[in-house]
Amino acid sequence: MENQRVEYLIKKYAGDGVTAKEEAELMNMIRNGKDNADLRDLMLHAWDDAHPEMTLDSVKADQIFNAVVGVKKSPAFRKLYWIGVAAAIVLVCFAVSFFYQQKSAFLTKAENTVTAVKILSGAEHRKINLPDGSSVILNENSVLEYPERFTGATREVILNGEGYFDIRHDSKHRFIVHTGNIKTTVLGTAFNVKALAGTAVVVTVTRGKVSVADESKVLAVLVPDEQVVFNQQYKKVSVAKVKAEETVAWQKNDLFFEDTTMEEAAEILSQKFNVKITFKNNEGKNCRFTASFLKAQSLEEVIQVITAFNEATYSVKPGEIVIAGKNCKN
Repeated sequence: MENQRVEYLIKKYAGDGVTAKEEAELMNMIRNGKDNADLRDLMLHAWDDAHPEMTLDSVKADQIFNAVVGVKKSPAFRKLYWIGVAAAIVLVCFAVSFFYQQKSAFLTKAENTVTAVKILSGAEHRKINLPDGSSVILNENSVLEYPERFTGATREVILNGEGYFDIRHDSKHRFIVHTGNIKTTVLGTAFNVKALAGTAVVVTVTRGKVSVADESKVLAVLVPDEQVVFNQQYKKVSVAKVKAEETVAWQKNDLFFEDTTMEEAAEILSQKFNVKITFKNNEGKNCRFTASFLKAQSLEEVIQVITAFNEATYSVKPGEIVIAGKNCKN
């Protein structure tokens, strides 16, 4: 009976029709008993009901689940349980729509599975690590599509919504972001793309040089603190000087830890929150974890999660947080 209720709530959550009361009920159910395997099975049942024409084999199902919840298959991460506040973080990433139909010529030619993520939650971001080592932070209600491996002469992705791209330099393989008929091309740089469906595409550069073109010509070549706005309806282009840091500020308060040690995380948090974080003992300093924390979360909420992940405890003193760790269980 409980499984049926959880599955029902997951379907509503994924469809963006869940009420605040139902969302709280779902989080509470996960917090009090659902583990990875249970949640994965329920996700697949929800998929089968929503997309009966598209059957997922077990390998592809695992790829979807791992991409959505950010599950790491390293020994240090397998021990994590869906506990406490961690359930809230993971559940945010579950509100996605899966797309396996290829939507462009270059993705159709690729031999690999296309992974797409669509964040439905009203105020959540998602960090995506691309196959080439580049990263993208997606704003709310955004979709990014990309192949499992970049092949050929270019690295190409599709964006619908807004994303901040930090691209790994590769002089032999250009990186191209498709937003409708607009192509943003770089070798290695950092920039923000905002695609407003049917109205405008806005590209802002924070580092490096970026070329923006439509199907027939180059619209602009941008350097740091420059922005181009292309009005899709009237085909008008405007380029202006801007404070790029203000344009990309929407993602600056997010914290993303990827296979990070407790000691590394403590240093990052100390700088961000201007609080001294120390360790009572050396045990646990090298324990690794993966987690995402969004701008609404406080330092103590973050500390609660990372200590729970690593079976550690913490105490709060005036101007200082002290962590007492245990040896990692690999």
